Amino acid sequence: MLHTIRCWLTFIFITIIFGSLGVLFALLDKSRVSRLSIRPWGKYMLKGCGIELEVKGIEHLYVQPSIIMYNHQSVFDIFAFCAVVPVEWKAVMKSEVASIPCIGWVSRLTGQYFVARDGSSGDLSQVKKICDKIRNGPSVLIAPEGTRSEDGNLLPFKKGGFVIALRSGVPVIPMIITGGYNLKVKNSYKINSGTMKVTILEPINLENMGRGRVGREKLESIVRERMINVLKQNNNADVIS
Repeated sequence: MLHTIRCWLTFIFITIIFGSLGVLFALLDKSRVSRLSIRPWGKYMLKGCGIELEVKGIEHLYVQPSIIMYNHQSVFDIFAFCAVVPVEWKAVMKSEVASIPCIGWVSRLTGQYFVARDGSSGDLSQVKKICDKIRNGPSVLIAPEGTRSEDGNLLPFKKGGFVIALRSGVPVIPMIITGGYNLKVKNSYKINSGTMKVTILEPINLENMGRGRVGREKLESIVRERMINVLKQNNNADVIS
């Protein structure tokens, strides 16, 4: 219980500090927001909660622009990718995030992409705008599951991220994050210490992927298969250790 309380106090304190810095830099010099606000926010959040990171394949992220697709097990996934992604990026977020104090303010000021949960016409319109922008960078982070998994297993993918990828034509980089589910279960306030693993795979080139539904389903199948393979390897390694 004491650990959980300390973690929540850390979250509030660190978010206020780096959220305020993020707003300041977003207004004065957006090029500094990631390096001086977002990355240290993620690093100090994990450190303050006693969470260590193991990262593999970071060299694959230096493909610009690209779409980085990650699995989503826990809110700690957000801290993890904020801490480790070394290139400039934007994220596709649920529209509700925009109303969160500090986090939402920085997200709006730095031009993050917001989409609706329900796939409405406004959502589709935003997808088209994202496609028009992404070819010139920066990279975009997308969780194809659309929400956090309740049991740590990979959920069915939403088609939006794959539509964006095919329309943009930029490489897709799978990023698999494990360990977060054991740190904080969805809908629970309890937080545990532990280790998270971030595995970044080689980019998937879309030149021969095809178009329309066929290309989308093919890309979805490839991303899903690669994510599942790494999830199995990491789960087996955790059991052995």
